[in-house]
Amino acid sequence: MSWIREQFTFTDLQRLLFKLSEHVKAFQGLTPAEISDLLGSSEKCTFVPGAYIVKEGNVGTHMYIILNGEARVLKNGRGGEVELARLAAADSFGEMALADNEARSASVIADTDCVLVRINDQIINARPEIGLKVYRNIAKVVSARLRAADELLAWRL
Repeated sequence: MSWIREQFTFTDLQRLLFKLSEHVKAFQGLTPAEISDLLGSSEKCTFVPGAYIVKEGNVGTHMYIILNGEARVLKNGRGGEVELARLAAADSFGEMALADNEARSASVIADTDCVLVRINDQIINARPEIGLKVYRNIAKVVSARLRAADELLAWRL
């Protein structure tokens, strides 16, 4: 098996609260209690180097936040997989899948041992006050990525 899934312990949650509220863009503006509720319905996942965390084309329903480790974002192109980005601690991915439950637009592969938070939409849908903040933050993250992609595309034309 290339990954392990487990629930967060109370101690894990306490340690993560400050780190996530200060450094993860998707959690900006959430109170410690809201982050705790969100993490309480999330899972901690561990991936070994070389393991695919998500695969392009697979339907996704979760977003991920890297707690420790490094990963690469890959997209299928004409000549094979193309590296789009490198991710490290506090980076997130899978935001679009959390919002629309559609096919993944890219793959993410672990470069090192990776520990991640895997978030589903249950608590976000059950608690609109949390969902509003998270989805607003996701919109900002996706918008920034789209602007960066527009710039790259403009330079290639």
